[in-house]
Amino acid sequence: MHPTPERFPEFESLDRLALAEMRPPASPAGVVGALYGLLRAPDDPPLTYQLAQAMLSAPGSRVLIVTGLVDAHRFPNGEIDGPLGSIALARALTLLGYPVTILADAEILPTLRALLEITPVEGIAVRAGDFATAEQARGFARQFGLVVAIEKLSRNSKGVRHLVWGTPCETGDPYADDYILAATEAGAMTLAVGDNGNEIGFGKIPFSSASAAPRGQSCGCPCGGGIFAATPCDLVLPASVSNIGCYALTAALAVLSGRTDLTVSGDQVRRWIELGLRAGLRSGGVDDPDFAGDDGIPTRYVAAHAELISGVSAQYQLKTPASGADAAVETAGTPCREPQ
Repeated sequence: MHPTPERFPEFESLDRLALAEMRPPASPAGVVGALYGLLRAPDDPPLTYQLAQAMLSAPGSRVLIVTGLVDAHRFPNGEIDGPLGSIALARALTLLGYPVTILADAEILPTLRALLEITPVEGIAVRAGDFATAEQARGFARQFGLVVAIEKLSRNSKGVRHLVWGTPCETGDPYADDYILAATEAGAMTLAVGDNGNEIGFGKIPFSSASAAPRGQSCGCPCGGGIFAATPCDLVLPASVSNIGCYALTAALAVLSGRTDLTVSGDQVRRWIELGLRAGLRSGGVDDPDFAGDDGIPTRYVAAHAELISGVSAQYQLKTPASGADAAVETAGTPCREPQ
């Protein structure tokens, strides 16, 4: 079988950048690649293409983005992974004309609003996930045609949510899964971005394959159900960091829509991280509450990664070829001459 060029090279590059790992020693490595292999069939287009195309196929739909991780010990005011990517995606969809609401844990809302103040877009609504009952939460979610879960812990098969190493998480919005389940029942499209298999969306993968994630099938806590998510979504993008996955999705939206203004720069990401940490969000992946970065990756590397993702989108949207490319086109088919 002879190799052929990739059908979607720009989106293959975005998928690879979403998957590229820079994890610190305390975080499990090699997980996202395994999850990716379970979520993309051999003949399928890249996942960034699939998710972006799905979003663009429902123009003007009301969008709900569900995000945020709160844990009394590690993340009392929220984890930084999730909210930043949610803002990046909400900004892109808002610029495309979608009405967007971001729903997050009440503890995260003040920081979310502060981050939106330094984001060059208007009109994104925010809402606390503070419903009194599951039915109230489900009724709220049924209003939306597209629901996206970003780095949002999911219940396992026993109804328990876990941090990556198996610790049960009893704080935060208890109805996060209900938004997705109700939206699915109402016929809405559901998408997700996650990084370890314990987030909403990964229920799309059969539990028999949950061993792709550490403690996926055996959490070590009394529930005995493993950390692996039970709640599925229509499409799921695994990423080394969920925020980085969202930056890749905004780039995919930019390429498909021809909108160079949808991506986020490395400088914008750096400012989000710095403000988010000052406001009380914490990085996952490390035990240091003062760590400056996202998911255990120093800020400068995350910003550089975001800039590279933006660069892929920009290069594939160049309108005129560079002079070298012009010359190559002009000389195409010209016989080579032997040196004199």
